[in-house]
Amino acid sequence: MFGTTKETNGQREIKSVHKIDEILAAIKRLTEGTLTEITEEVDLTKGTVHTYLRTLHNCGYLTEEDGVYRLSLQFVTVAEHVRNETSLYMAGHDEIDELAERTGEYVHLVAEERGREVTLYESRGEYAIATDYHLRLRETPQYLHHNAAGKAMLAHFDADRRDRILDAQELEAQTANTITDETELRETLETVRENGYALNDEEEIRGMRAVGVPIRVPDGSIFGAVSMSAPASRLKGERFRSEVPELVMETANLIEVNLETAQRDG
Repeated sequence: MFGTTKETNGQREIKSVHKIDEILAAIKRLTEGTLTEITEEVDLTKGTVHTYLRTLHNCGYLTEEDGVYRLSLQFVTVAEHVRNETSLYMAGHDEIDELAERTGEYVHLVAEERGREVTLYESRGEYAIATDYHLRLRETPQYLHHNAAGKAMLAHFDADRRDRILDAQELEAQTANTITDETELRETLETVRENGYALNDEEEIRGMRAVGVPIRVPDGSIFGAVSMSAPASRLKGERFRSEVPELVMETANLIEVNLETAQRDG
C-alpha cells in the first residue's frame, strides 16, 4: 500500500505521500479531529486513515488524546528551521521591525513560492490593527493579484514566470475592489513597474490599504517583497501615494544591501 506509485505529468510519484498530505491538510482544516471526522474529510477507508494516523503519531507529527488528533509542535520547529535558513529572512527581519516602529503599522516580509505569497516575517507597530486577520494570513499562502506585495513581485518577475503564475490561477475577488480582469491586472502591473511600488486599495480586505515594493538581487531577479498595511483612514492622500511608498522602497533597498553584503561575506 505504501510503496505504490502514480504518474503526474509523466513523472512517477509515491501515492502514500499524497495520502499523508491529504490527511495533514484535513487535520489543519479541522484544527483537531477524531478518526471518524478525519475519514469524512478524505477519500480513504477508515482502516487506511487509522494506519496513517498511528504512523504519523509515532513519528511525532501528530498528538493524540482521547482519540482526538492534532498537528504536533514538531511542525513549528521545522518551520523555524526553514525560516532561519532563508537568507531573505536573515537580511530583512531587523529592517521590517524598524519600519514597523517608524510607521506604527503592520509590516510584512514575503516571498513567492509555487505562485503564492508566503509571509516570512511580520512586525506589528504601535497602532497596527486586525491582528487576528494577519495571523490567519500567515497560515495559508495567498494569491498574488489582490495584495500590494504580491503585485509588486508579479510586476517585476520576468514575463514567462508572470505568465505561468497567472495562467495557473483564477483571479478571485476578495472585495469589490479586487482586480479580476486579466487585461486590467496586466495594465496595473505595468504601472507598478514604472513606479517601483504597488498599491492595494482595499482589494484584499475592505477598509485596509497597503504599499508593496519588490526586493531584488544583483542579477535583477526578484527575491521577495516588503509591504506595509494600515486602515484606509490613516493611509490616504500623499501618505498613501508618496510618503509611505518612499519609506517602503527605502526598507526594500536596505534589505537588498544586506543580501548583497552577506553574499560577499560568504
